Amino acid sequence: MIELSKVKLGKRLAAIEASVREGYDHIWDCCCDHGLLGFQLLAHGKGECVHFVDVVAPLMEEITCKLTRFYSGDKHWQVHCLDVATLPIKAFNNDRHLIIIAGIGGHLLIDLLEKILPQVQQSNVEFILSPVHHNYQLRHFLKENDCALIDEFIVAENKRFYEVLHISNGSGAPVSLVGDKMWDFANSEHRTYLQQTISHYQRMAKNSNSKASEIISAYQAIARL
Repeated sequence: MIELSKVKLGKRLAAIEASVREGYDHIWDCCCDHGLLGFQLLAHGKGECVHFVDVVAPLMEEITCKLTRFYSGDKHWQVHCLDVATLPIKAFNNDRHLIIIAGIGGHLLIDLLEKILPQVQQSNVEFILSPVHHNYQLRHFLKENDCALIDEFIVAENKRFYEVLHISNGSGAPVSLVGDKMWDFANSEHRTYLQQTISHYQRMAKNSNSKASEIISAYQAIARL
């Protein structure tokens, strides 16, 4: 137990772990860096049961071995070798769930959510999402599907910036296309990230991307607030 609980997370996963409050019946760690996030959530007692999910069988066997070694008598974890799009949420339909998906592309994340969201409409489910790119496209999808924003923040790690979105499938504040709660322009890293994002879409606009100009205007408006 000591070894797993002392595993050092990168800045992004550490920020995600710190943002998770207690009170969930099930936390689903999906594809999040070889189970490292799930190990920390389990060690800190953040959920009644932490589920480790990935479609790669050798990886799940490795995680199972570690959990069996350090948590052999613990009933607070399960390992699932399956497609994240087929999470068995309905098997625990009356419970409170948190699904964490980080470290994959935005388009793949949208593909997964297109399959997951219809299955959990009647369930008490929250998500923490952090794609490696295509944040605007992910936000557009979440807004169109009436997801509610709980929190959002920016993490800088290894000269890259990541957005973290905590959302629910229930009622609440709408998801902003460019973020509103996450920006702190007194922070130089946030100013750098915004300029990098605008520059990215300006390059896309030169390649006749019809939506790029609209996206640029939205980010520039945030900078003027």
